[in-house]
Amino acid sequence: MYDEWYLQQLNKINNSDSSQWEVFGLQYRTDESTLAAAERIRSQDVLAWVIDQRPKQSISDTQTRGTGPAGLQLLFTRHRAHESYEIKPWFMSFPKQTFRQISEAMMLPPSYFFLRTNAGGSGDFAKYTTFDEDGNISTLAFVIRVPHSPRLKAKAIWSVAVSWSARTGTTSGLFEGMSDDDIDCVTSYTSAKIKQSTHPLFFPAMLLDILTNLYIQHRKEIERTLFLLENPTGISRGSRKKDAWQWNYDLFRETTTQCNTIYTNLVYLERRLDFTVRLSNFILESLKFCEDQHVYQEQNSISPEMGFNQSGKQIEEAVQNARNFAASQLHQTICLQKRSQALTTVIYTIITQNDSRTNVKISKAVKKDSTSMTAIAFLGIVFLPAMLVASMFSMSMFDFSSPSNPSQSSTSTSTTTSVVNSNFWMYWAVTIPLTLMILLVWKLWMGRARDKDKNGRNEYPRTEGLSSYQKKVNESMESNTPFYPEQEALEGHFWKGEENV
Repeated sequence: MYDEWYLQQLNKINNSDSSQWEVFGLQYRTDESTLAAAERIRSQDVLAWVIDQRPKQSISDTQTRGTGPAGLQLLFTRHRAHESYEIKPWFMSFPKQTFRQISEAMMLPPSYFFLRTNAGGSGDFAKYTTFDEDGNISTLAFVIRVPHSPRLKAKAIWSVAVSWSARTGTTSGLFEGMSDDDIDCVTSYTSAKIKQSTHPLFFPAMLLDILTNLYIQHRKEIERTLFLLENPTGISRGSRKKDAWQWNYDLFRETTTQCNTIYTNLVYLERRLDFTVRLSNFILESLKFCEDQHVYQEQNSISPEMGFNQSGKQIEEAVQNARNFAASQLHQTICLQKRSQALTTVIYTIITQNDSRTNVKISKAVKKDSTSMTAIAFLGIVFLPAMLVASMFSMSMFDFSSPSNPSQSSTSTSTTTSVVNSNFWMYWAVTIPLTLMILLVWKLWMGRARDKDKNGRNEYPRTEGLSSYQKKVNESMESNTPFYPEQEALEGHFWKGEENV
């Protein structure tokens, strides 16, 4: 897009309370012996500080470019709660107009806010070049949006914009989201390589170096946690335990959650390391661009014994080393992902085998019960017909004493026959409806029991719960606060009313 379109995006900045933000300034000139520590700046004084630290006089076109003292001018901004909260990217430490004035004074790219807001979890980086009337490079600017927070115990995401002026040899930069340790790290790194600090690619290369070392800590922490989970399952190196076979249900559930959390963190780390590899390639391409465009010619802003060309070669070597190391860490991260997947498979296998063992025990018990039930059923088959016949013939509905021929004398031998009582129909009139009623009640009771068992455990949130959760998220995102919604509050709102979960 074009610059005016990017500047229009600044209207989306949410003006927040400036007292909640902290601003620090760091400046250096090549005619000074040491790099001073970063100083705290009040929000209302930032613009004046930027203008005051700019070179008082630019070099005229008739003079050799870069003969004046070059230097650095860096701003560090962060929210006071940067370690506890991830700040919404459309909230900044300056009001819209103030940020625009600061950006223009420091010659930062107009696209900075757009990339800062929309880069997302994969991050982004870009290079912007402006030329003078003679076709020479006048400014070289870079924007780097880091994916996720590079710190283990801080949620703030880094955003960096730097601009190098070929006329003055000055590098201006805005660093956002850095803690005190991060600012000290930048200051120490710059002091250690002060002779390279005025090179246009110094700060992108420095950021790459710092990120690579921070991501190593991520990988080591994840790998340590993964090893602690592998050990009880017997798949780790060294002494192997097999305690997992005696785990209870709660421990299996907790371990499964940890395994999936590790895998998710490894996916994020893979994306971070992929970003560092791509960033290193981008810096190397930019160094090649500077060499092709003869940016190093007649740039003597640093000490005479260290020219821009030599600084560029040193930076190029450092970037290549960082790229190789990041690529190795990326490969190791992919291997850790496979180990995490293998661990998850082992845990699921243990659970399955334990369930199978339990099912075998249940089958044996069922078989034993089945033998008893078979015996009971056999006895029922043998005795029930006789009991039914005995019961029916013992009823008063039958009269076996009635003579077969009433005209014969009572003294003669007589035969008897069964005579059904005239009220025998009442037996069937009561028995048949009662049996049908019992069967109907049994069917209704079983159907209700099945419905209760089916709806007894709702594994998924109801539709209204999900809609309510989405509404809560939208309200929080649109609210005039720089913080994202707290996960605990959202979870409580999400599961509200889900009593059976």
